[in-house]
Amino acid sequence: MRLGLYGVIAIAVASFYVYGELDKRLNFRPIDARVSSVKEQCYMEKTEGARSSTSDLLPCELTELLARHHPKWLGADIKHKIEIRFAYISPVDGAAHESDLQLAAYPDNRQLSSGDIFPVQASRKEANRTRANDWVDRWRGRHAPQRASI
Repeated sequence: MRLGLYGVIAIAVASFYVYGELDKRLNFRPIDARVSSVKEQCYMEKTEGARSSTSDLLPCELTELLARHHPKWLGADIKHKIEIRFAYISPVDGAAHESDLQLAAYPDNRQLSSGDIFPVQASRKEANRTRANDWVDRWRGRHAPQRASI
């Protein structure tokens, strides 16, 4: 009985993964996007026993200072909220579009600034739809565009 339940869960997880990969391969294409603005904010998260506390969004320099010196936040984990606004050429209509992504870490672990180019996935059917690359794209080398897109 228990083995059957684990089998159903494993099949459900595998199906979800396969659907996500199939959707990405059929409906999205890797392109380069040019960053127009980056807004990075941080917050602190601290767990003591069963109680957890979260701070408001603050500048990252301030959160680092508070996590080191403020008695309430001493030793707290610092989490990032990065909003990247970018321009790209849509594969649907060949026109320039703008979009944004909210991430917890920078793509490819490199900090971005205005004017930088980074890879995203653009929809093959909807001109205004984009998605971030995931670890599978980077691992398989699919994060690099096949031809110039900016």
